[in-house]
Amino acid sequence: MLKTCCELLEEKEIKIAFIESASSGYLTSQFSICKGEGAETLLGGLVCYDVGVKVSVLGLSQDLINSYTAESMPVTVALAQAGKKMFQDADWVIACTGLLKPGGSATPEKPEGTFFIAIDDGVQVHQFHYYLKGTPQQRLNKLVAVLAHDMINLLNQ
Repeated sequence: MLKTCCELLEEKEIKIAFIESASSGYLTSQFSICKGEGAETLLGGLVCYDVGVKVSVLGLSQDLINSYTAESMPVTVALAQAGKKMFQDADWVIACTGLLKPGGSATPEKPEGTFFIAIDDGVQVHQFHYYLKGTPQQRLNKLVAVLAHDMINLLNQ
């Protein structure tokens, strides 16, 4: 799935960058594996695991984070939009927040294994919400697969 996604990105000449919190750079690393296999799409990424990085580096409002939590769709959308300013050569910026493991803002409605993805394509921000079961490593692998699947769907529209 990932290789197909990277091939489509290359075919459409779409450059991507990542802003990652919960996934801590895993998405960037997995998309970088495609380099050398025909996909030259990845510009880079930023890991903003700590709230302080979200505020001081990306310029997110502490009030936004306090209102919605660091692991929420509104914050993820804001991260994608801030990333679009940071990675100006990127056609798409993909942001990820969520609850990979225990802690954070987990609730019965937002349990561990919840992830939020926002893809800013320069025209609109596409939003995806996943709940993934398994160990943290299994969740990351599933996250790559579901993200690649949804990106393929966007690329084929």
